Formats: sequence, structure tokens, C-alpha cells
Amino acid sequence: MKFCKWTLGIIVMTLILSCCCVNQVFAASSDAYKSEKINGVGVKYVTLDMKDKNIQPRVLNAQNQICATESLASMAKKAGAFAAINGTYFEAYGGTPVPWGTIIKDGKVLHISQSGAVVGITSSGKLLVDRLSFEFAGYINGEYRAIPWRINHPSTEAEAITIFTPEYATTVNLAPGAKGVIVSNGHVSSITTSSFNIPENGFAIVYNGASSYLVDERYKVGDEVYYEVIIKPTFTNPSDWEEVQCAIGAGPSLIINGNVTASGEEEGFFEAKINTSSSPRSFIGATADGRIIMGNMDAATLKKAAAACQRMGLVNAMCLDGGYSIALYYASAGVSLAGRDINNGLAFVGRTTNNISSNITSTGNRAIKAISTTANLSIDGGYVDIEAYNINGNNYYKLRDLAMALNNSGKQFEVAWDGGKNAINIYTLKPYSALGGELAKSGAMGSKDAVATNAALYINDQAASFAAYNINGNNYYKLRDLGQAINFAVIWDEYADTIIIDTASDYIP
Repeated sequence: MKFCKWTLGIIVMTLILSCCCVNQVFAASSDAYKSEKINGVGVKYVTLDMKDKNIQPRVLNAQNQICATESLASMAKKAGAFAAINGTYFEAYGGTPVPWGTIIKDGKVLHISQSGAVVGITSSGKLLVDRLSFEFAGYINGEYRAIPWRINHPSTEAEAITIFTPEYATTVNLAPGAKGVIVSNGHVSSITTSSFNIPENGFAIVYNGASSYLVDERYKVGDEVYYEVIIKPTFTNPSDWEEVQCAIGAGPSLIINGNVTASGEEEGFFEAKINTSSSPRSFIGATADGRIIMGNMDAATLKKAAAACQRMGLVNAMCLDGGYSIALYYASAGVSLAGRDINNGLAFVGRTTNNISSNITSTGNRAIKAISTTANLSIDGGYVDIEAYNINGNNYYKLRDLAMALNNSGKQFEVAWDGGKNAINIYTLKPYSALGGELAKSGAMGSKDAVATNAALYINDQAASFAAYNINGNNYYKLRDLGQAINFAVIWDEYADTIIIDTASDYIP
């Protein structure tokens, strides 16, 4: 078993915080990304050689909170990551987007689940997969006096006892009758019945209404308080998890220590879309020689997913969140596959990607590479043959091509050039006046130089600030920026490799 003692939110043991390294010399290669059929299943995946000790894992939290959502690409770019994949299951269908899986970040347990599987990466780059269970033990003045249920997960049960750490990063709202014990610098600083924020140098324990009487019995201001997290593995050695720096829980597991597991029922899953159906899946695993492979699969059953992972040489592998949550990011190959915004992810950082991130925000007039987009484009149910490029993981389209393609729709717009102001004007809900040559293909696809455009942009005479690039004399804009400005839905259909524009629906960030 693994015992972790927490007082100030800092683990009381010597840890190498490999998730926080910044002086890295890794160079990402587009050759590490592949898209192919494996055992009849379409798989898009990235291979990482963990023998390169400059590659470091990093857990991504949307908006740097526990209960928020954000696109995988956005999180990865903020972290300076060259590769990333979606993480745990989360509440995606309404209400607070809480995670439903284990999260360990920089060696600190931030969230737990008592079902599914967990993938962990140690300080030496070794990948583990196992079915874990967790226990908490709370101590007051050195005496075992509390049994918290969970961590950083708002609890509705009347008797629930919940730990909140600074990584929760938003206000903790107390239900009527609940009490919060706030701990700073290892000692109780206050006891409250009102909503509060967690101190940076501490944590809090919330007792819901039916258990709040325990606060009065056991705590007083000034008491020393800390807690332990006990991790109980099933197939791996407890000592292995003492070295884990980053971990994500989802499942089901596919392969553990070379043996096919692939049973949702054994890990507490009950939904057919997870256990028996042929569904889109994200996965991560490792080969016997330590290479990490992560990616997205087209529709596959658990057994087919496990077989595909075996074919790739994986000896440990598991599923991450699936369906519309699957996402994959690999900057050097221009890969940014995504459905909806997600709660968290797992990323890998290296010096080259830090440079890429700086290029995104300050390219000036330096040329960067634009790679031809291979995805289809569908507008209101009809496919449109249109030239597009992927730049830093985002799809860019020629402004006049989109204006022509959307003409006579509910989201049509006019484009006008103001030479005196060196400005482009967009007027929404107005028919487009064609100049000729719209939707024509250049015939020379592939990689091209893109230079940040210096033309100003106005939408309905209001200044707008969007990333834009000039490629072969034409201005290309990010599709999602235009979708937000003109208010049409942009949807990624991973199964059909298609970007969908729905003019009847509003834009969803």
C-alpha cells in the first residue's frame, strides 16, 4: 500500500517533480504520428520514446480547475505540450463538469475513483496500468480521527466528508447545515458554515449536514490536521505507485502486464457503449521496451481494441474517455482531433513545443508551416470541396471561400476590402458578392509557408482581433473564430473525418 501524508497540500516524502521540468531538449517529429488500420480498426496514434529523459508527462486541467471544461488543444498549448490526449470521464451532460476518474498531478492525488483503471507514469518514464482503490485517513493532533470519502468532488450525500485542495481553484459552496474545516500551514485556521476559497498553503475538509456534528466534537482552531491517501493496487507493486508523478483514471483496462483484461463489468462499468458496443475509443499504453503509444480508435469493441493494442506491441494499455470526448493533439504533424471540450487530459512536454507555443503568439512576419487539411467539410448536410490548412493544430479557411460556401444560408456574410484602411470588412446576414475564383483549388497542396497577415479585420464595423495568415496572397482565418463571430456551430465528426458547419445552430465554445 502507498501512504501519502498531506499537511500544507505538499507531499511529505522526497519526490522528483518531473511533470514540471522546463529546460528540455526534446524535438518532436511528425514521423511519430500515424493513421492506419490495425486489425480492421482505424487508429490514429502517437509513439513516444520514453528513453529520452527530456520527455516529461503533465496532467492538464481545464481552466486550471478541477470542475471546468476546455478543448484539449487549448490546454496543450498553454502547457507548452507537443502531444496530448483526453483523460478521465466527466459530467458532460449538464450540471457541474466534475471528473469521474482518478487524477494524480505532480505526485499529488487530486481526485479519485474506486472503479475503472488508472494509467500512471513514474518519475523514470515507466507507464503502469492497474485497477486501484483508495482510502483516506485524517489526523487531528496526530490522532486518527477522520475518514474522508473523496477529494475535490462536491458531494451531495448528507453524511459525506470531502477534502478540497487549492487545485480545486474555485469557491467551495456549502449546503445548508454543512461545515468546513479550513487548514492553513498544517493547522486549523477557521471553521465556517459559509462558502469559502481554499488557502494556497493548505486544504479544507467539508462535513455535510448529517456529519457536521463531528466538527464540533473533534476540531478547534489551532489544531494540527493532516491526511493520508492510501493507494491499493491490484496487479502491480505498491512501491511502483510511490514513484508515479502523473496519473489519469478511466478504463476499462485492455492489457495489464501482458494479459488481456478488457472487461468493463469487472471494473464497475455497466453501460453498453463502454462494455459491449462498438464505440470510438481513446487509449494509452506502453510496449515492453518502454515506448508510450496513445491515440484514438474508430468504432471498436473492447475485445477489438485490446487486439489492436496487442498488434501494436503494447503490454499495458487502457481506455480513456470515449465517444465525443476523444481527442488527440500532436503539434509537429498538425494533428488536433477533438469533439467536445473536456475536463482534463494527459500531455507531454519538450523544448521544441515550448518554441512552437511562442510562435503561435508572436510570429511577427516570420513564415511558419501550414499543412493541407485532409478532413472533409460539410455545411448543413452537404459536402463542400474547399482548400484548407492546419496551422499549429487549428484549421484555417480562405475567407472568401467560406463566404461563397455560406451564401444564401442563414449565416451568410459579405466581405469587403478597404484599401485606405488596409482592412477587411465582414458584414453578417448580407449576401456575398463573388469576385470570381472562389472555391477554386490551387492544385498544389501539401506544406506551404504562412505569414501572419497585417490587415485589420472589422465585423459589422466593429474591430475584431483574430489570428490570420496569408498563404499565396490569400487571407486564411481560423474556422472556430469565424464560427464564434458569425454564430454558426462547428462540430468535429471523428468517425467520418469531417468538420461540420451547422448554420441552424449557435456556436458552442
